[in-house]
Amino acid sequence: MKSLYILDLDHTLIYGSYAISEEANLLFKYSKYLKVYERPNVREFIDYINNINADVIVYTTAKEVYALQICLLLKIKTTNILTRKNCISKNDKYYKNLLPEWGMIYETIFIIDDSPNIWMNTENFKSKIKFIVPKEFRGESKDRELLKLVLELKTCY
Repeated sequence: MKSLYILDLDHTLIYGSYAISEEANLLFKYSKYLKVYERPNVREFIDYINNINADVIVYTTAKEVYALQICLLLKIKTTNILTRKNCISKNDKYYKNLLPEWGMIYETIFIIDDSPNIWMNTENFKSKIKFIVPKEFRGESKDRELLKLVLELKTCY
């Protein structure tokens, strides 16, 4: 059986900011005010993810056009991209929903997300899910979290 890697975008791989500039490298200008910055070492991390024998899903609470642009620019080879429209809305917050079929298809599900608390329906597949929770990214140029994640993934999984 295969493994599934579910990747979050905001504060995990990138950072969207309304500030004039941030320390990290600019990925693109999403709008007149919002700029998207790539987390240091995101290219190395994506290269590692793209070359493992597993399915990859990007799952974000962001809008689809935003997510598609980020995945294209970062060259993430995804099986699927799930966005805000795939989330469950509750009390003005969006929650990511673990699909039951994933639990049946995949032996291991790695969820790489700085906010594990926004995941729903994980209890039935606890033995298959491995949450990997990076420190929240806020545009710092000296961040090395993704290098740590690659090492962790290579040695532990």
